[in-house]
Amino acid sequence: MGTAFAEDAPTPVNADQDGNPIPQAPADAVTNGPVHPDGCPPDPSVSITKAKSVFVGDKSKTVYGQSGVTLSVSVAKGHTWTGTVTYAAKISESIIVASAEETFGGSVSYAKTTTVTLGGSWKVPASQRDGWLALGSKGYSFNWEKGSYNGGCKWIVSNHGTAKLPALSPYIAHS
Repeated sequence: MGTAFAEDAPTPVNADQDGNPIPQAPADAVTNGPVHPDGCPPDPSVSITKAKSVFVGDKSKTVYGQSGVTLSVSVAKGHTWTGTVTYAAKISESIIVASAEETFGGSVSYAKTTTVTLGGSWKVPASQRDGWLALGSKGYSFNWEKGSYNGGCKWIVSNHGTAKLPALSPYIAHS
């Protein structure tokens, strides 16, 4: 004698009672950093924006002249010059430099030192009213903000400013 009920069979995994597939949520994304306890993005501490490659010159080793004048600059081995960091409230330059190193690469620094004696000269061309010649390095100019995320995942700025930091070996440039 048969029964009116179908044989009990286990329900397939990820299926409803009729055996139809149940849509699944995507797998959790793999993250490479810490997750904020409130679900906000991790606190980056310093955010860098509007970065551009620039010449970072040493003001003490910059000379100026008018059209037709030959400008000269020389510097001994061991001469050091620095970049600049401006801020709304006092902050350690090392915090800004560390963020710049992470953003641009490890060669960014607050100061550069010549490892050889170098010098050069350049004549301001007639096509220029005036010009300059300077020791310096290629580097970066950028805006920065220091802050953190609040409980509502809103970025709250606690300090901000600009920076211009040297990144490559010293060289001499002109206008």
